[in-house]
Amino acid sequence: MTGQIDSPKKKFIDTALQLFSERGFYGASLADVADELGLTKQSILYHFKTKEALYGAVLADVSGRFDAIIEDVTALDQGAEKKLRFFLEKLMDHARDAPNDGRLIARELLDNLDRVETSRKWYLKTFLDKSVDLLTDLPKWRYRSEAERTAAAYQLIGAVSYFAISEPTLEAIWGKSKLEETKDVFLSTLLLRL
Repeated sequence: MTGQIDSPKKKFIDTALQLFSERGFYGASLADVADELGLTKQSILYHFKTKEALYGAVLADVSGRFDAIIEDVTALDQGAEKKLRFFLEKLMDHARDAPNDGRLIARELLDNLDRVETSRKWYLKTFLDKSVDLLTDLPKWRYRSEAERTAAAYQLIGAVSYFAISEPTLEAIWGKSKLEETKDVFLSTLLLRL
């Protein structure tokens, strides 16, 4: 069986994700992406007409992975509480397995201030909206305002993402044993706050 060969566009997106997550939108150039791949800047411009177009493709790719998480959760034939826990577990696993996705989102939230007014699309809107819907299905949250559900969903996503991407630092601070003990109870403790 032969493995699937990545298209040039996919290689550009993957490399740009790595660089944008490390350096931010302004800190990584098309030339940096090309250099990383041993190509010319023109080869990237052939597929993506501008740096903004490449960055948009990276954000769309990341968004697709988050959309897949929420689709898996909504397809689960379980009660609302189990769906929410499954959602948080999948989100934690994703944050550990693909830390550059979380880093890029954090950078986007911090670095996008100059571009936010001209930005045509926030790629994670569907994911965030469906995350809020998960809380709507919980009896305790059903009659809360949309603003309260949105705030709670955003806090849950933020807490999971922050914990997962900070695990290497926490292990260095606390040691592996304490980190593992904390990881074992992290989601349960988080869900108690709901």
